[in-house]
Order: sequence, then C-alpha cells, then structure tokens
Amino acid sequence: MVMSDVLLVDSSPSIIDMITPVLEESGYDVTSVKDGVSALQILGGLRYAAVVTELDLPEMSGLDLIRSIRMRDNTIPIVVLSSVESLDRVVEAMREGADDFLRKGTEDLGRALLSTVERTMERKKREKRLQVYEGVLPICAYCKNVRYLCDNEKYAWVSIEQYFNQKKSVIDFSHGICPTCLKKHGAEGDR
Repeated sequence: MVMSDVLLVDSSPSIIDMITPVLEESGYDVTSVKDGVSALQILGGLRYAAVVTELDLPEMSGLDLIRSIRMRDNTIPIVVLSSVESLDRVVEAMREGADDFLRKGTEDLGRALLSTVERTMERKKREKRLQVYEGVLPICAYCKNVRYLCDNEKYAWVSIEQYFNQKKSVIDFSHGICPTCLKKHGAEGDR
C-alpha cells in the first residue's frame, strides 16, 4: 500500500469504469467498492491517499460513510461524487467532513475528479504542515526531542535545535540551568 492509493466508493459500474483509468494513468492505484460497509472494512486495515464516494450508496449512505471515516481519521481527503441536485445534501456532506464535491454530470468527469482529488490532497498536506505553526509541537517528555512532518510526508523525531535549524529559524540556542534545577543538582550544575 503506497500513499497513491485511492478508494473509490460508487454503486455504478459505469462510473467506476469511467474514472478508474484516468486515475490509474496518473499513477494512482484504485480500489473500488460498491457500498459503504465494504469501504469501511477495507479502510479498517489500510491507509489510502484519498477516498472518493457518492452519497447514494446501498446499505450505508455516503453521509454515514463520511461520518464513520471522520471518527477514525480526520486527515484523509474525502471527495464526494454524486448526481444529487440538492444543495442541502452537499452542504451536509461538507459539514460531516467531506473536503470537496463534484457532480457526476460534470463534463470530462474523470479529469475533473483527478484535478479535485489532487487539489484536495495538496490542501490536506498543507493543513498537516500548518498544525506545527498553530502551537502544536509534539515533544518527548524524556529526551525533549520534537516530532515534525518531514518533506517526504513522514514524521521524524529530532532535537529541538535540529528542528529549528531545519526550519531556517533565526533562533540561536544557548544552554543554561533554571533555578529549580540548580537547587536540585546543586553546585555540580555550575560545571
């Protein structure tokens, strides 16, 4: 499983047959299922770069599928593909966690979906990177290393000095001993 896999959830074989070749020609591996229950079973053990789903699914609605995915994973891009004409359902899908929406009647649907999926995936990557700048920087309670998202989209643990050096920060570090540690470690803290 590579992070170029797309899960396509649609009950229409003709839609699957129309979209799959376009995504595959662009380097994506496509897994297609016809209902939300099957989608959740597959998602239970594997990681996908994106999920494309319609709203009108058998056994479980697309809205229920989106809710279930978001309960497990808030980062995976979800694109809704549907023939639904009602804006209320589209708005509801977006509120439940869909990242984008495309009508099935769109001209050159495969290419439009490819563009939408790639744009959504890029936006999700940017959001992951921005989390660091929103005050959330995971730090190890023992060694004080920090976890950050590298350029290759994987997390790494590095010293805080390395982290800021990689971020091209203008911060210089000096080492000292706080009053509490000085009391705890005594004179040896001065050495």
